[in-house]
Amino acid sequence: MFGRMFGKGGKPDVIRELQVLKSEIARLPQKYPMGGFTFGAGASKAKEQIPTICAVIDDAVNAFEKGLDVHNRPITKSQIADGLKRLVAATRRPAFIGLVSTALSPTGVRELGQYMNNLERIANKIR
Repeated sequence: MFGRMFGKGGKPDVIRELQVLKSEIARLPQKYPMGGFTFGAGASKAKEQIPTICAVIDDAVNAFEKGLDVHNRPITKSQIADGLKRLVAATRRPAFIGLVSTALSPTGVRELGQYMNNLERIANKIR
């Protein structure tokens, strides 16, 4: 739907970058688990954060490919970019960092922050 610059694989570079980034983010809980057991009301919510981030990135890829949002309404590339930037902003809030730090080790939290910086860079490339 959108006019795109295609990379070697036939997919737009932005889509490929988002897919690679999503796969890296999805591996964080296995790569950097928090030592010990976490329980209580926040434990379940903390473990949902990485899959939720990955789902938002998947939604952005689908929207980019189809030109439609999750409700099958037309969406612009700038709206997709804005959604990704809102996701990045949400992950930088202290409450989010505190929550995710119960599921990821400190190294994992730092790496997630680096991935979010990369997501922001990708979002800024979408025009």
